[in-house]
Amino acid sequence: VPYKVVGGTRFYERKEIKDALAYLRAVDNPDDTVSLRRIFNVPKRGLGQKAEATLAAHAEQYGISFGQAISDAAGRARPQTPDGQITLAPPVAGLATRTRTQVRRFDDILEGLRTQLREGAGVAELLDSALDTSGYLAELRASDDPQDATRVENLAELHSVASDFQAANPDGTLADFLERVSLVADSDQLLALRAEQASADMRELIEALTGE
Repeated sequence: VPYKVVGGTRFYERKEIKDALAYLRAVDNPDDTVSLRRIFNVPKRGLGQKAEATLAAHAEQYGISFGQAISDAAGRARPQTPDGQITLAPPVAGLATRTRTQVRRFDDILEGLRTQLREGAGVAELLDSALDTSGYLAELRASDDPQDATRVENLAELHSVASDFQAANPDGTLADFLERVSLVADSDQLLALRAEQASADMRELIEALTGE
């Protein structure tokens, strides 16, 4: 996974790249609360702050993850316990019918992607499916904003990165790819901090030499 700077902003810090990776992280780990809350209403699907807060409260009340709260609201059966018992999900109070329907659609998108993962889909294929089934790519393509056209290009570049990863790592998993991306993003941030510090040091040196 290469280090990239696109248009003056580090590649992995761009919103569309963070959003796309959040979808992949949520697929890989259903209990990744940070990623799930990032994409909960991205693109906009009528799930605002009230719906998010309601699910967060449900999760806290029953000691479960935000991801499990989404499944509860969607009416999805909980996984069997190790001894084969089926636990009925408690109802999520305070969700309007329309909101519950939108949560179910969101849950269906994620479960569909997880099914693809279990069936052996590669990282690039999962990325494409996430961007398509969520409506994320369609929304960008329908926009007249030139910046959204650039975002589409950046997502195409992320697809290329995923394809290159698959080619170089035929047995690499989605988790492997996400770990590699995180390492690159961390080194990206470290390089930026070093560059900022070097720039500050240079300014201090110039000020000392010129007396300004």
